[in-house]
Amino acid sequence: MIREPHYSIDTESILNKLERGSDTRLLNAVCDALDLICDEGDSAKAREEMLVTKNGTHIWKTNIKDTRYNWCVLWEPRQELAIIHYIGEL
Repeated sequence: MIREPHYSIDTESILNKLERGSDTRLLNAVCDALDLICDEGDSAKAREEMLVTKNGTHIWKTNIKDTRYNWCVLWEPRQELAIIHYIGEL
């Protein structure tokens, strides 16, 4: 199932900073992870680790492939949406 991304205000801010910055390698790695989540969100690659929030919500962790940073995306599928909760270091 292909999902549309839905970003929290914080994740939109992070993406905007990356787009205005000079680290195109990190931006590309983040975009690749988001494409994986939206295009292949049901795959094991997109759902590398399941986490449970304090209120019991199950969210997925997808690692961002950049050897210089230990970044990830935390997200959850909700019907035709991929709710992007967090992008950054964990």
